[in-house]
Amino acid sequence: MIPFNAPLLLGNEERIIKQEIENHKICCDGEFTKKCNQKIEEMTDTKKALITTSGTFALEMAAILCDIQPSDEVIMQSYTFVLTANAFVLRGAKIVFIII
Repeated sequence: MIPFNAPLLLGNEERIIKQEIENHKICCDGEFTKKCNQKIEEMTDTKKALITTSGTFALEMAAILCDIQPSDEVIMQSYTFVLTANAFVLRGAKIVFIII
């Protein structure tokens, strides 16, 4: 049987988590987050990469970076999770659902 959603454990996790908690950097701006961002930038040959805490947060950040305004329309498939649309609705965009 293939385990569902089993994390890859390499043995350093407990030490790293403890270090981040001691440094009060358990979310988004710790040493290891910065290392992850840097590694992704190197692997994808991009100027800037940011890991996020969730796909929803990534969509919200994308809406902000795209400067979505209340007069903008965002096209998305009708069969989607509600938070996909909410990321843009929060910026005032009109969602146009399509069937694909």
